[in-house]
This record gives sequence, C-alpha cells and structure tokens, in this order.
Amino acid sequence: MKKGLLSILVLGALLSGACVVSPPNRWDGPFSDFPFPWMFPFWLLGLALYLLPTIIVIARRKKRILGPVLVNVLLGWTFIGWVAALIWACLVED
Repeated sequence: MKKGLLSILVLGALLSGACVVSPPNRWDGPFSDFPFPWMFPFWLLGLALYLLPTIIVIARRKKRILGPVLVNVLLGWTFIGWVAALIWACLVED
C-alpha cells in the first residue's frame, strides 16, 4: 500500500512539472535577460510604428504638438486612438 501511494505521488509530481529541469540559458551577453535577442530590431520597429504620429508632428516642426502626442501616447494602444493621433498629426496647423 505504501509503495502504491509513493508511486502515485511520484507520478503526480512528474505530470505536474515539478521535476522538470530547465535547460541552461544559451544566450550569453548583453541581452541574456531578453528572451529572444534576435527580436530586438522588431521590437524597435514596433515602437517606431506605435510612435509614428508623434514622429510626424515633431518632424514637421509644428507648434501645437501636445494634443497629438498625448493622444498617441495615452490612447495609441487602441487602434482608434492611434488612427486619430495619426490624422491629427497630419492635419495640425502651424
């Protein structure tokens, strides 16, 4: 009876993943904490795309930039907020 209980506990531990040994981290270097170092350029591209309305307003050297920048930073995570900021960035007057 005790052997049956022990085998059930061992089987439960194996199935739950409690005995899983994680492989060593093969990424050594400055990005060892970053999950996939090869994804860093894609992350930068995504950030640039997210901030595109802000980049447009700053590049066009407009005087009234606070509105589009705030909409882009605060509501840009929604697609509607990003499109509104992009339209506002393109239509803002000097």
